Parts: sequence; C-alpha cells; structure tokens
Amino acid sequence: MSNTRRKLAFVSTLTCVPWGGSELLWSETALRLLKAGHKVAASVCEWPTRPKQLVDLRQAGVDLNERWVNPLRRGQAVLRPLIQRTGHWRFGRWLARQNPDLVCISSGSIAEDLSLINPIVRTGTPYVLIIHAVGEKLWPNDQRARSFMEFCGRARRCFFVSHGNRKLLEIQLGMALPNTEIVRNPSNVRREAAPPWPSQSQVLRLACIGRLQPDAKGQDLLLRVLASEAWRSRPIEVSFFGVGDMEEGLQRLVRWFQLEERVKFYGHVEDIEGLWAKHHVLVLPSRFEGLPLVIVEAMLCGRPVIVTDVAGNAEIVQDSVTGFVAEAATVHHLNLAMERAWNFRSQWEEIGKAAAVAIRAIMPTDPAEVFAQRLLVLAESDPNQTADRQPSS
Repeated sequence: MSNTRRKLAFVSTLTCVPWGGSELLWSETALRLLKAGHKVAASVCEWPTRPKQLVDLRQAGVDLNERWVNPLRRGQAVLRPLIQRTGHWRFGRWLARQNPDLVCISSGSIAEDLSLINPIVRTGTPYVLIIHAVGEKLWPNDQRARSFMEFCGRARRCFFVSHGNRKLLEIQLGMALPNTEIVRNPSNVRREAAPPWPSQSQVLRLACIGRLQPDAKGQDLLLRVLASEAWRSRPIEVSFFGVGDMEEGLQRLVRWFQLEERVKFYGHVEDIEGLWAKHHVLVLPSRFEGLPLVIVEAMLCGRPVIVTDVAGNAEIVQDSVTGFVAEAATVHHLNLAMERAWNFRSQWEEIGKAAAVAIRAIMPTDPAEVFAQRLLVLAESDPNQTADRQPSS
C-alpha cells in the first residue's frame, strides 16, 4: 500500500441521540487514521451539550464540523425546505474546504436523513456508506428506495454490519446491491475481559441494555413475559441500562404490571465489565437491529445472551450453545427462548464460556484498524477499476 498521506472526511447522519453504538466505528477509525499521519475531518449534528467522545475527537486533532439542526416548532414546517437547503449549502462549503480523497458516511439506520449525500455526489467526491441498521418496520417508500439505489450504486463501497441487514435491504429494494462488504464494529470492553461469574445462590440477574425505545429495543416484550404467571414465581431480577425518550412509559408499564420489585432502571453505564460482574445473562428483545454491540460485549465477558432473530443476531449466537434465540420479536417467541434459557440455568456459566470463545473467533482484534486500512485502499483506488474490489463477505 502506498505511504501517501490522505485526506478523509467522516459524516455521521445520527440525529436522534447525541451518541450511540453506530458512532464507535467511524470515530475510532478516524483516530487510527489521524495517528497514522492522515488528515481527518468529521461532520456531525450539533447538540446543546457536546458528547465527550466528540470533545475527545476535537482535542485529538480531528477537524470537527457541527451541523445546526433547527428543532422546528409546530406550525413552522414550511421553513424546513429552506433550512435544509441552507444546511446543505453550509455543508457543501465545508466539504469543499476539506477536499477529501474519500468521504465515509455513517448511517445509524436507513430511517435517517441521507440527503447530505447529495452535496457529496454533486462534487464528485468518492464516498463509502456504512449502514448500521435495517428493519422490517423501516421499509422505504418508492422515493426513498430510489435514493438508496442511487446512493449505493454511486458509492465505492456499501458496508453493512451484518449479512442479515444487507439481505433485508436488498429485499426491500428488490435488487442485489453492488459493491457491498461486511464490517465489524469495535466494542466498549477489552478483548481479554473476564469478569467473575456472579453467585447463583439466590436471585438470577438479567441485564437488558439499550436505549429506552421499545419500538426498536422491544423492552415491552420482556416486561410482558415477566408479567406472566410462570415468571412471577421465579427468582429473576431484570436491570434496564440505557436512556431514551420512552423511559417514563416503560416505568409506567412496570408499575402497571406490578414488577417494581423485580425490574429496576439504572440509566447509562460506562463500566460494562463491572456491569457483567453483577449479571448472569443479557436479554435483548429487539424488533430490529444491525449487529448490537451489547451482544458482542456480553459474549466477550463470558455471558449467555437471549436475543431475537433480527438482523445479525443469529449470525453470532448459536441457540442453546452460546445463547438462546427467539424466532421472532413477539411475546410468544421471546417466552419460548426464555423458557429454554431457564431450563439450562444450571449451565449458564458454561454457555457463557462457549460464547466467549465463539465471539473471539468471529470478531477481529482491532476492527477500527481493519476498517482504516480498507478506507485507505478505497481512497487510492480508481472507481473505474475493479482490481481492488473484494467479493461480498
């Protein structure tokens, strides 16, 4: 590979929260490239309080552009096109100043606004696209589908975090997507993580980790299972970790089901390994996903996982071997998977050990470094040549 110093720009389309799991790959890759001597810039949504991760990126030397997103009040929707055009114009000016060899666009899900790709396309700047989450409920309408087909067709690569996500988007578009690859995300735990197994002498503790938005993460499904007669009599406690704009509704549901003594909310937590020193199993009843970091992190920490068969979950979890997979995101199927887990409870520690071995065989040691090297190859390649192209994973 050439030692030429490159200029790379990262664009995050995330607007629903200041930071999330989808931001780890591009941000850590940006730091790898910066340390290697390349010029790195990034464009993100502006928030009233800048997330610590963005502060760290700026302090490290990343040229950070923060896009203003106006929270339009009711009755002001008529101004939205003007604000969007102004935002695109400002973004286009920033992009022109950067003049990058390659732009990496990170999309948290296909539901996010990808209109920022238009200024990139108009300038002819080469770009790649990372799509972190696809879901049945996120089925694009015809206009959005045409945009995806154009954006994916023009990209030097479309990266997906799971085979399931790629296949579902191809079904939604009714076509095979060109130039696709599977990419792995970094995690928030050390690869050598080995928190001690908690005592099982009394209560079994399950952790449900994710933003508090049941339309995506399915926390209501778990609460409905726990509210059933069979589960009320079992020594189970569930800890919800995460924040979100549906927390009050979930807390009301807990009170309505009279689960206050068995279900607790702990907010956001930084110490993932410490969390797993106190919990036995991850339960993640998602309705849609990409490839959740919390599954990878739980398995790295030697914990079994109970997940729904959405996106890439079943690609890394083997039912009754490294975890338990519900065939669908429904109360019935989640209950079946949790019953299997309950029947195997004496083997949870051994299943967790198998999960730890399995995930280390799947995930690269340094996903950000792998992705950084891939971007450098794509930054150097001629889009009219295919010599560097790799087959879909």
